[in-house]
Amino acid sequence: MSKNKIRLEICGVECVISSDDSEEYIRTIGAEVSRSINAMRKQNERISVTAAAVFAALNYCDDCRKAQAAADNLRSQIKNYVEDASRARMEADEARREIDRLSRELHTLRARLTAEPSGDAPEQPPVRPARQERAAARQAAQEALSSLPTVTEPDPDAEKGFISFFEKKTDEE
Repeated sequence: MSKNKIRLEICGVECVISSDDSEEYIRTIGAEVSRSINAMRKQNERISVTAAAVFAALNYCDDCRKAQAAADNLRSQIKNYVEDASRARMEADEARREIDRLSRELHTLRARLTAEPSGDAPEQPPVRPARQERAAARQAAQEALSSLPTVTEPDPDAEKGFISFFEKKTDEE
């Protein structure tokens, strides 16, 4: 992408900006800076344009730091949610394996019970058929899985000019 050269006038000071961003975006940012400086000058008519620009820069830096802290907090929360979801999926898989093992054990015990002569077998309560047990176990596992939060991966084709939500921008970039 080629760099755009945009001529801006902010509080009477003309400057040329060279940027990969669109002209409309740069003009919007310039207008916002100009409004911020003019608002400070209206609050205190004795303040110079330079001092107002310094205060505007301080305000923008403060806002930027707070936004970065909020983004870091959100990244941390998302990381915890992803870890919790992964842990819950592993527990659900383990529960499914246990259900399968118990179903096989139940099937084996039923086969032994039917193979024993009826006189030697102790009186036992009626047992649900294995098919119903497996269906109930599958239903419970599906309900457990459906209650897990879904996590989507960030779009790798997203515009490169913006900070990815999951990637922390460093000062070296």
